[in-house]
Amino acid sequence: MTDSTAEVAPDAGPRLAVPPSHIEVPVATATELRHLDGVRNDLLRVHRGLLEAERNRFEKEHGRIANNSAFLQIVINDPWFEWLRPMGQMVLLIDERTSDKKRPLGSVEATALFEQSLKLLKADAEGDDFQRRFFQSIQSSPELAVLVRQVAKGLAGD
Repeated sequence: MTDSTAEVAPDAGPRLAVPPSHIEVPVATATELRHLDGVRNDLLRVHRGLLEAERNRFEKEHGRIANNSAFLQIVINDPWFEWLRPMGQMVLLIDERTSDKKRPLGSVEATALFEQSLKLLKADAEGDDFQRRFFQSIQSSPELAVLVRQVAKGLAGD
């Protein structure tokens, strides 16, 4: 089995760095997979909370959204929600990697996914676009702040 991680070349898009075939990379254990499933579920809870907070802000500025189908289309197509994509993409990446039967998740990659997930939960008023908007959302929603604190504390303790 091989494990791979994304590597970015200065002049190209993401590519996979695969260890030489003579080096065996351990496949993620059942415990690591369960742990990542928990991380995925926690990220999904935070993502839903962020979506709800952003929906409230959006509706204050643009008016009520008719239904959940209309909201989904807005989330997909409106730049207002673009900043939330890193968290949604991380949830999808964990789903894809933990369910890939042809190229099972390796222990090193499982650890990297966990660490990337923890970084996503770091709100920072001076950070990148995601971190700044995440910080603003937490500041404006006490419920979201409590949820994020619980999730981050739980993941850090694992």
